[in-house]
Amino acid sequence: MTDIILILLFIIFFIIYYLIIPYQVKRRRTFFKKSSFCPHWHHFLEKNIYLYRILPNNLKLELQDYIKVFLAEKEFIGQDGFIITIYTKLAIASQACILLLGDKENRRNYFPYLKYIYVYPQMIIENKNKKENPIILLGLSSVGDKSGYDGVVYLSWAEIAEKSPYPSKGENVILHEFAHQLDQEFGNATGMPRLKNLQESLMWGEIFGKEYYNHCQAVKNQQPTVIDAYGAISSAEFFAVVTEAFFLNSRLLQANHPLLYDQVSKFYGVDPIQWIINYEL
Repeated sequence: MTDIILILLFIIFFIIYYLIIPYQVKRRRTFFKKSSFCPHWHHFLEKNIYLYRILPNNLKLELQDYIKVFLAEKEFIGQDGFIITIYTKLAIASQACILLLGDKENRRNYFPYLKYIYVYPQMIIENKNKKENPIILLGLSSVGDKSGYDGVVYLSWAEIAEKSPYPSKGENVILHEFAHQLDQEFGNATGMPRLKNLQESLMWGEIFGKEYYNHCQAVKNQQPTVIDAYGAISSAEFFAVVTEAFFLNSRLLQANHPLLYDQVSKFYGVDPIQWIINYEL
């Protein structure tokens, strides 16, 4: 009798967790997507967000749907007196959701374990109440998990406001930290996000491994690099800065690292070079 009850409980749990909850989430997100996207939101993004500005119109519409869901599901919290406005949310959401474009199978699933986004007016200072030297950061990411621990992202508004309107030498703290969210989905960041199959994982590992080694050697020898030197710290940071270069220095990355560009393009499902070509016409 006990075994039967346990089996029934397992079946009920399976139905709720894998059928009912996903259905409810999909239905709720469809509702959000059907809501209107305010014209002044669009004007704000056109004026202030470079990546939104260069998108083809069809991708702008797709991005707007992602933004509406993102705004509904994530909680923005101001720190050190910073006041969150709708424009704060739009600036962050629009650039974070750039990483969701091209995800036809919804594998990235709106950064599923991310719940809170903390925004600081200036730099983020750790250890400021301790005797140790303070650590000054532009952003920080901590992923959540299925057990219920909610992931967080910490961002500097001063950095966002300065870098978002332009390519800014391939630097974008939002792209960087949300790339970490994708990389950390299964726990520790490794520089290998969730891929479709073993073959793709092996190909990714081979190409990224070689590119990371070459990048570290170039940084060590103080050679100029298209990819930010910060990527030499670890393979996880390498993936994050490569993501920045892919979206902001697309032509240079493709010209100097064609295999790497192709791998990242396959993963994200987009080709930013085409965005720039169409925008410049």
